[in-house]
Amino acid sequence: MMQNSQAIADLMRGAIADQAVYGVSYALIGKNENESHFLGFQGEKADAIPIEAGMRYDLASLTKVIGTNSRILQLLAAGKLRLQDPIGRFISGLDKPEITIRQLLQHRSGLRADIAHVWDFDRSSLIKAVKQMPQLCPADTKTIYSDLNFMLLGWLIAKIDGDLSQSLQEHLFKPLDMTDTGYNPDQHNLANIVPTEYQAQRGGIIRGVVHDGKARLLDGISGHAGLFSTVKDLTHFSQMYLHDGQYQGQQILPSSAFQLLSDNVAGGRTLGWRCWSQPAGLKLWHTGFTGTSIALDLVNQKAFICLTNRVYPTRENKRWLSWRLMAIHAFYGQSAMQMQ
Repeated sequence: MMQNSQAIADLMRGAIADQAVYGVSYALIGKNENESHFLGFQGEKADAIPIEAGMRYDLASLTKVIGTNSRILQLLAAGKLRLQDPIGRFISGLDKPEITIRQLLQHRSGLRADIAHVWDFDRSSLIKAVKQMPQLCPADTKTIYSDLNFMLLGWLIAKIDGDLSQSLQEHLFKPLDMTDTGYNPDQHNLANIVPTEYQAQRGGIIRGVVHDGKARLLDGISGHAGLFSTVKDLTHFSQMYLHDGQYQGQQILPSSAFQLLSDNVAGGRTLGWRCWSQPAGLKLWHTGFTGTSIALDLVNQKAFICLTNRVYPTRENKRWLSWRLMAIHAFYGQSAMQMQ
């Protein structure tokens, strides 16, 4: 049993007992060890399906770090991009074409966090709105976590590689044996895809279709959201990080990427990731709106993946957010006393 395993198990069961979530899938990963756990149910009534291994979750904003950020780090290492490159060099029609790749990755672009009233848009008007969005403040003056930053980065990957979804499959998911990871999952076994929110305007409980409204308007494929995955696949991803970018003898993430992560910390963030503590860039974490999270401790070579659907049946239930943060604290070795 890995360190802090019991503390995290107690927190997961506590969250279910608190009705913060109906169920949870999680894994604790070491460089040469792994334990996976599947607790509770997908939901209630017709959705009272026991959580099992292999079930796919809407990753929400984990898409940013699992997919988009990883491919950008590969492109930087390959010399196809530079951090100081302006996004306008690759994408036309922008209000602020001088915003750099680094500023987008660090959420230091000055762009607003989101777009209000997303269902007032269609696909083309949404793209235009993102491109023409004015800054809230000059770049590099404030950290504003923004979906818009990674929407632009997703379009950048598509510009260089031809297609975002195919690029991530070719350069990341296939070499990592992430066979159940991707956009727009196959609908042949919906019971294996954990549902998210009840939205009347979308026909009821959302299952197998991306929860995020902007990604939905973009046909389910975006740099900020849209990926579905499993605990097993994200274990492969985490093992790659714990092995200095290697997976089964293949160098998936170039070693230079880890130096980039250490060298580019600002406002509690590095390229794509949040930083848990110093030394900067070595303890990385991220969360997703649907309740997902990933934490990588490259100092102690361990990882923690936690997948759930905390927006089921409504996002108004926010109890999971505190449970999730307590579990990440426990993973990083902080006691309840230290958390207060």
